[in-house]
Amino acid sequence: MEQKNQILGNQLVVMSREDLNSLVNEMAQNIVAAQKAVQGTNSEWMSLPDGDRFITREEASKLLHVDYSTLWRWNKLGLLVSRKVGPRRVVYKYSDVLRRLNVEHKTEQKGEAYDGGC
Repeated sequence: MEQKNQILGNQLVVMSREDLNSLVNEMAQNIVAAQKAVQGTNSEWMSLPDGDRFITREEASKLLHVDYSTLWRWNKLGLLVSRKVGPRRVVYKYSDVLRRLNVEHKTEQKGEAYDGGC
């Protein structure tokens, strides 16, 4: 029975600062190239001002306590606009989600049932 050499546990890698900087730059370039390949030329979301934070559909759904179908309907009505990232991924501007959450909270305090305008 032949034993394969396997390294288990933590490993320590020693490298110079220049090598580390080179590795990080190479990885960053690979990530940017991969993102461009996925997004193609239609990358409207990347042209938004810096400082805007985006969250996924899953995160928005949990924050707002609504189903994905409600997010889809709000997007169609213009109440909470989504942005496509790639062929299937959807993100929402965090500030828009918080604004929507405040609208929901205010209508609950008034005792009204609010269904997003439907």
